[in-house]
Amino acid sequence: MNYLEWLDQCTSTTWWHDSGNPDEIALAIRRGAKGVTTNPVLTYRSLQSQPDFWLPRVRTLRDDLDFEERAEALLELVATYAAEQVYPVYKTTKGRNGYALGQLNPARAGDAEGMLLQARRVHSWGENIAVKLPATAAGLDVVEHLVEEGIPICATINVSVSQALAVADAYERGKKKAIASGSAPPLCIVVQQVGRLDDYLRDVAMDMRLDIPESDLRMAGLAVAKRTYARFTQRKTDCVIMPAGLRGEYHITGMAGGNLIYTINTRMQDMMLESDPEQRPGIGDPVDPKIIDSLMRIPEFVRAYEPDGMTPSEFISYGVTQKLLSQFYETGWAPLETYLSSRVSTRWI
Repeated sequence: MNYLEWLDQCTSTTWWHDSGNPDEIALAIRRGAKGVTTNPVLTYRSLQSQPDFWLPRVRTLRDDLDFEERAEALLELVATYAAEQVYPVYKTTKGRNGYALGQLNPARAGDAEGMLLQARRVHSWGENIAVKLPATAAGLDVVEHLVEEGIPICATINVSVSQALAVADAYERGKKKAIASGSAPPLCIVVQQVGRLDDYLRDVAMDMRLDIPESDLRMAGLAVAKRTYARFTQRKTDCVIMPAGLRGEYHITGMAGGNLIYTINTRMQDMMLESDPEQRPGIGDPVDPKIIDSLMRIPEFVRAYEPDGMTPSEFISYGVTQKLLSQFYETGWAPLETYLSSRVSTRWI
């Protein structure tokens, strides 16, 4: 079997597909993907990459929708299509896998009330639609409410151990309430943006003129994800880590075999199949302490790596968080607000 098959069939690791492109989703499912992750950027790219497929569906939308409503409606088109493709997995795994993710408006990352209302709408799109929301202080409040209501979630824009642990705490609070009311606690995925943390710390180290080797910098996200995984295992939490923003083979082999869910785009799938790395678990391999010492020279790594590196009030202002929120909004959500619409936004004027 190939590496992706080995990962899925012989280890505790599962992988989902990372895009909303219909052709890529079909290929990924044939390769063994057990779910689909989407976001505003991937939704917009899908609409552009396969316009003949999506155009008839887009034309069914009312043209008088306000900007946020139109973006949400377009996200629904892509997310529900993806959910339909993996619904058989959802049924056979009894809700352990087989989800598509519907992400909330990134402009509401600090608006708990607005996110909660939107989250309920997003989940109403289908039983195997999980709500994707940011790991901010406001997001933590929403996580607790959604878990209590039995709504599956994926906490994204998570780049630190402290954020992941805070999400797990919010999940446990919601879980207790759900059980008390007789409801089954839902799936809770906690994204670890491994590659995007590496990218950010590379910029910081360069600006500080720290002369840290690239070989060390590219282990930063993996070190944070491994520490989070160890803490989750120690706590015996039901939350599942999802390494994302993968930049190379090492991001997959480094945690292979763990009880986690990877999200892998087509390019990375092709890379893994072509390189065909050794089929061995890497989850138990520690990051070299010398590399950790090297990275600890970067104050922003310390904030991401230490379990108490940030308080919830700091989550939204952390550099990577702001970069990701801007990316999701400016290159994803904002273009969706006016996509093939006659309405003209004055937002950028």
